[in-house]
Amino acid sequence: MFWQEDTKKEHFTLPETIQDAVFNIFAKILPINHSFLLAQTLLKHLPWLDEVDAGIFNISVADGNGWTQNHKDGFYYPSKRSKLTIRVPKDKLYETQQLLGKTLDLGKYQIKIIKSLKPKLLSDMPVLFSKNIACNEAMSEDDFLQVTFEQLKILGISVKKMMVGLEKNIKTDTHIIHTRSLMIADLKKDESVLLQEKGLGDYRLLGCGLFIPHKDITSI
Repeated sequence: MFWQEDTKKEHFTLPETIQDAVFNIFAKILPINHSFLLAQTLLKHLPWLDEVDAGIFNISVADGNGWTQNHKDGFYYPSKRSKLTIRVPKDKLYETQQLLGKTLDLGKYQIKIIKSLKPKLLSDMPVLFSKNIACNEAMSEDDFLQVTFEQLKILGISVKKMMVGLEKNIKTDTHIIHTRSLMIADLKKDESVLLQEKGLGDYRLLGCGLFIPHKDITSI
């Protein structure tokens, strides 16, 4: 018997160019739709965030994968596991540390920054998930996927599998941003990192277009 397997494996080193600054927080209560308030208060402490195309993740509780659950307008109660995560260039990580010990003022709500955790490198996992991709509310699911396909193509990403999830609205002081959640699978390692670095679409400071790794698309 002759049996030969392709043992050649792709060698890939995770780049350190873009990383996630992560903080433990304390907050008694937060509005679910807090993206705009959080961005505004963080810009007061770190005004350069907009200049470096940083991304601010929504603070959330453990609420499933975001595909089968939806929240009506209201509030939630962050737990000890809730984190503040800001995606920034590596050379800006040190400057984010000035948040430590600060209390972020979101009007009626406050977030205490109590501990700085080790920065996280981006992932090379083949499945990525974004809770919010900004889009036109009138756009059909098929049109959204087609537009997304073209955007990924411009980035040099040859996408094979995508799945659209929940629709949400993000409120600002002047308008409402419509979003859809999105799962992308079968990405190459370099494509996965590139998509996390570049993001997709606008409003990164409001948590839009930011991708995180997901274990497996088959669980959706």
